[in-house]
Amino acid sequence: MKDKHRLSPLSFRQKLILTSIACLVIPAIGMLYITIVYSKLIIREHSLEKATQSLTIVQSQIDVIFEEMVSVSNFVHFDPEIKTLLEDAKTNPVAARSLTSRLEQVAGETLDLRITLVDKEGHAYSDYSFYDYDPRQFLKQRWFSTLEQLPPYDTLFMGAEDNYLTSLAAGQPFVFMTARALREGTTSSPYAYLIVSRSEASIRERFASLEEDVYLLSDKETILSNRNPSLIGSSFNTLLPIDELVFPDIVEFKQENQLLLSLPLKYAKWRLISVAPYEQLTERLNGINRTGLLFQAVFAVSFLFALTYLLRRFTKPVLVLGKVARRVEDGDLAVRSGIRGTDEIGSLGLSFDNMLDRVQLMLRQVETEQELKRQAEIAMLQAQINPHFLFNVLSSIRLKLLMKQDEENAFIVGSLSSMLRATLSNQDEFVSVAYELDSAKQYMELMRFTMRYPTDSEVRVNKELLLETLPRFILQPIIENAYKHGFIQGGGRITISIENLKSRLHISVEDNGTGMDEPTLALLLKQITQKDIELDRLNMAGPPEVQLSHGIGLINVYQRLKLIYGERFEMEIESLQGERTTVRLVLPLKRIGADRHEL
Repeated sequence: MKDKHRLSPLSFRQKLILTSIACLVIPAIGMLYITIVYSKLIIREHSLEKATQSLTIVQSQIDVIFEEMVSVSNFVHFDPEIKTLLEDAKTNPVAARSLTSRLEQVAGETLDLRITLVDKEGHAYSDYSFYDYDPRQFLKQRWFSTLEQLPPYDTLFMGAEDNYLTSLAAGQPFVFMTARALREGTTSSPYAYLIVSRSEASIRERFASLEEDVYLLSDKETILSNRNPSLIGSSFNTLLPIDELVFPDIVEFKQENQLLLSLPLKYAKWRLISVAPYEQLTERLNGINRTGLLFQAVFAVSFLFALTYLLRRFTKPVLVLGKVARRVEDGDLAVRSGIRGTDEIGSLGLSFDNMLDRVQLMLRQVETEQELKRQAEIAMLQAQINPHFLFNVLSSIRLKLLMKQDEENAFIVGSLSSMLRATLSNQDEFVSVAYELDSAKQYMELMRFTMRYPTDSEVRVNKELLLETLPRFILQPIIENAYKHGFIQGGGRITISIENLKSRLHISVEDNGTGMDEPTLALLLKQITQKDIELDRLNMAGPPEVQLSHGIGLINVYQRLKLIYGERFEMEIESLQGERTTVRLVLPLKRIGADRHEL
């Protein structure tokens, strides 16, 4: 009873599969946990960095606005022309007008910048109309008395003040102002007071494009600027009732987790506070993270199934080899495993099968070799009998023609016999220039005999080049084109030139036939270019064996030479309709007896 419930030992396949799955799953779970933890940290750091960058940009922009107001105050304070005009304006209306124009120049193109000068006697000058506001009213403001206690050259900042210009109060209800007491020296009493203001809207518009809600706070936590103007003047603590704020921090605000940041401003001990919805900042990154984790889980499960399937498939040959070995052990020598592959198990299966069918394979090889040998002998006899029979018949015809004194026809038959002998007897791929020219001359003699119109030929070649070698039958197809296409309307002349230029063999075949028009020439060149692309693909796979077929044309000549010489071969075709056609070939030099690998 005990033996029935005993677990059977694991096979080699099962051990391998379970071990592989364990090695995959355990590290994957650990890496997944680490990825989740670090992703949260990275997302928080990224969100904090993004919010900090946005707040830093706003900080620099607001600092520039306040710095511009301070720069204007410094310019007016230390401009001797303004001080002189201020003294003269007390008694000279022209000087008062000049002082007002000077203040307008200082304000420049900043539309919401307003400058006010009030001297000790109560004379006021500004770059705005007194109908909007009487600048002498500044002397009655609650903050004006503090100007006397300011250190020399110091500036008093006031934020979120009601706009004193009635014409602009509706659209710009609040302004930021700076005030300064103008003194001659550090110990002298003020001779005038300078007030510079800008609209709160110039600061609020910096917040409009931000995802975060930014607050400009005074040193007493009063809201000086915000995209919601109704909050200006209220306390920030009423919005976020937290005893002690820590920056940066994540707090619950408006029933959402908010990321708090704070940066100080350069002036007035004011600061900026950014309140950003944390989930909104991290929503995209969290979505990407969740999507990534989902894909990882899908890939892990898919890989697990694929691994199990592949392990079972990879180890299946081991089972097959075991079964085949047992059958061979029982005496069945006809069995084969059929296992093939490039790995060790495939090599083992191949070797095992090779041992079983070695004898049968050797017998089949012997029979095949004998049959091929008999076929080769028969083919050799036929190849010897047929050409010799043909040459003997042509020689007999030529002899009878000579006996009848028909020398012209005897010459034609002799040329045909020589051409056929060169075609059938000589199987060398490369021949000398002299041999190729002789074959071309014989072909031209035959064509001259068959042509309706009279034709002529001329060969120009240096004797030193006659021993150079080139592929067989590259001139005949070009000459054939000249007869078939160039001389269809009349006779003509073919000129063959061979010369050595820059250690390369230049071959030119020119006829003065009908030529080709531009569309025909372009179509021919296009066909050659397409063949060139096909040859490049063949060369990438390795140079194929070049075989000469009957009736090859100009494109076949190009293919053949391109396969043999590659980039060292060049071919040009020029044609003028009604005048001539020229085909130029450029080949590497190769003399008879030289090493074939020099090509």
